[in-house]
Amino acid sequence: MSSAMSRAIRGAVAAGVSRRGLASVEAMGAAKGAPPAAGRWAGRGRGGPGPVEDGARVQWVFLGCPGVGKGTYAGRLSRLLGVPHIATGDLVRDELASQGPLSKQLSEIVNHGKLVSDEIIINLLSKRLEEGGEKGELGFILDGFPRTIRQAVS
Repeated sequence: MSSAMSRAIRGAVAAGVSRRGLASVEAMGAAKGAPPAAGRWAGRGRGGPGPVEDGARVQWVFLGCPGVGKGTYAGRLSRLLGVPHIATGDLVRDELASQGPLSKQLSEIVNHGKLVSDEIIINLLSKRLEEGGEKGELGFILDGFPRTIRQAVS
């Protein structure tokens, strides 16, 4: 696994899981008289995506059962913080469409209704995180990763 992914998962585990909703996070700034999503949460608040303040890196991981709203909240937070929302399902679909090196293997797996292996998911995510680092992205939000213990420890 790439060092970027290892750092992301360690950071997410170290930060713990907050039970605050996105509205609570936005209200934190407003409670002090600041506009919603001010301070360390975003650069421009509700006006649109804004850069993360002072080059701080943002690393969030959304976990949960299917249908609980991971993608919805990850997308909202992505726009709020101005960082990419990375969903493993999107990575698989993008690779299938790109005719990249894994596309034939993925096509066979998906067409037979099988689950995509941890190794392939980890490779796709590592590649995406490295590309983001090269582009200077200041963080990311992972949606639904890790899904297995092997993914979490790799």
